[in-house]
Amino acid sequence: MELEIAINGDIVERQELLNGTQTITIEGASDDGAWTLVGSISWNRGLKDYAGEGDLTLTRGDDEIFATLTNAEVRDAPDDATADHTLVLAYDIDGGAGTFSDASGRARATGWLAGDRFGGSWTLTPTSSRRRGSGSSAISSK
Repeated sequence: MELEIAINGDIVERQELLNGTQTITIEGASDDGAWTLVGSISWNRGLKDYAGEGDLTLTRGDDEIFATLTNAEVRDAPDDATADHTLVLAYDIDGGAGTFSDASGRARATGWLAGDRFGGSWTLTPTSSRRRGSGSSAISSK
């Protein structure tokens, strides 16, 4: 079962290294406030073999999902009046806490950066996630 979460928020930190690598730290929440996201994304548009680095934590109450960035495609958006950059991100889900303590799988995100704001849709595709005491193996939105 896939889970899709739309999240908007703030870019709370930016760094640019001399070699052109850019890193941002983001914090945001779903529209209904059920999920929060904290993460980092780094990319270098000048290095074709650089996949990017980063991580994210998605939190819902006492439950968390952890993921490591495996690929980041960040492009300028010169024809978009509302975004400076577009994002296509890929992650490996590598654990969690609470309900999602055994979570694994993949996640992908598409989104945008505009000034000090970001937004996007994170889609999680678990290969396993055992709910404590229930034996269930799916990540759910509730």
